[in-house]
Amino acid sequence: MSEIRLASGSDHRAPGVSALRPSVSPLLPGALCLAFVLAIAWLPGASGTPWPSMGLWVAAFGAYVGAALAHGRRPLGRRGVWTLAIVGRLALLPRDPHFSDDIYRYLWDGWVQTHGVNPYLYAPEGAALEPLRTGWHALINHPSVSTIYPPGAELVFWALALLGPSMILFKVTWVAADLGVGWVLDRLTSRRGEPTGLAPLLYLWSPLVLVEVAWSGHLEPLGILPTMAALLFLGRRSDPGEGTGLPSLRSATLGGALLGLGATIKLAPAAAFPAAARRRAVAAAAGFGTLILLSLPYVDAGSSLFRGLLTYAEHWEANAGVFRPLAAALGPEPAKAIWAVGLIGCALFAAWRRWSVERALYWTIGIALVLSPTIHPWYVLWILPLAALRGGRAWLLLSGTVFMAYWGLDAYQATGSWPEPLFVRLAIHGPFLALLGIEATSAKRRPRRGDVAGREETGEEGRQGGAAADKEDGRDSER
Repeated sequence: MSEIRLASGSDHRAPGVSALRPSVSPLLPGALCLAFVLAIAWLPGASGTPWPSMGLWVAAFGAYVGAALAHGRRPLGRRGVWTLAIVGRLALLPRDPHFSDDIYRYLWDGWVQTHGVNPYLYAPEGAALEPLRTGWHALINHPSVSTIYPPGAELVFWALALLGPSMILFKVTWVAADLGVGWVLDRLTSRRGEPTGLAPLLYLWSPLVLVEVAWSGHLEPLGILPTMAALLFLGRRSDPGEGTGLPSLRSATLGGALLGLGATIKLAPAAAFPAAARRRAVAAAAGFGTLILLSLPYVDAGSSLFRGLLTYAEHWEANAGVFRPLAAALGPEPAKAIWAVGLIGCALFAAWRRWSVERALYWTIGIALVLSPTIHPWYVLWILPLAALRGGRAWLLLSGTVFMAYWGLDAYQATGSWPEPLFVRLAIHGPFLALLGIEATSAKRRPRRGDVAGREETGEEGRQGGAAADKEDGRDSER
């Protein structure tokens, strides 16, 4: 989980050399990437799995990589990046999901709440809820399991359902949050003095983001947005008069609350609470407080509040990488214990070494994904903006190969059994793990560039302390 620079907006070659190699605008490969994604979504039969969708996906991801490389040689302005990003999302919004049916669970959870039903108490197929069944009830996945989503997500489902259980309304909300993530990345990179905007491009033009959010309607950006926005506050230095080198009390409180808000959508950001507490105790307190406050409307569920999530943890396994050989060698339960220990251990280690919240998030989410028994393609969205920000090539590669997890979708729909051939699992995880290992090895052989925490701290509130911030960068990268 090392972090490296993908490309630079400056060219250090001798004068005149670059003129001999005309560069291509990133818009050309970016437009090709979008065209291939739209072909999967809109051409009749193109979404079939494994073919032809897999072939079109490889072409889309290859064009995406080409756009990132072209941007390094000929940086594209914000207008170009955002125009293509918005056009792509608008073109996919009207399309009904094909690769996932999660959105029907979102709709159902919101719908029953508008009728006064706590979604943690009843599974969708429960007889007590039969009068509330809709035309899309049969499309809800795992109808025998009560909801697994945290309270913040359920509150959003309820609020949107009050306006009507509309798929397009839910998707528009997720896409708005998705674009917000791109804006936060733009702000963070500007504070680091990187005006070329590579990180926003890597996120906003990602084929995985386009498919999983604008088309499939996954809610991930709803939690990613406040999590990334927390870095805008938790990376700031204190007011000059305080001289602590830490976020001000106000910034820490706001950042912690945003981190907690992200955790109420999906629990992943809670892993950074210990690191936040080491920077400012009030940050973790605000995070926990937000998590508890938004859980209050559902406390009448009692222990049922966790029933669906525990069922998921006990029985779900899909597209596992490292977990699969661990489970084969030790058994599923010991492998899950390793996953839990790895995640908790990393969170505590990050706090002990006083890592920035950004670095703690990057590592804890990364370890959780590497060791997880379930890696659905949309799970990778949680680390994608961090990888774009830090130049994590391995994770960017996984955002391309993970689409192959849909290889067995057609067979599953026909037979009820989802095949996972060995060569598919190797194609998804093999290149990613190999590159991750190479990055980790190379990072040990050279000093790393400073963490974004230090770079942000030289931003709007601390430009006069640039030299001190550079020293802080060095200390943070050495930890």
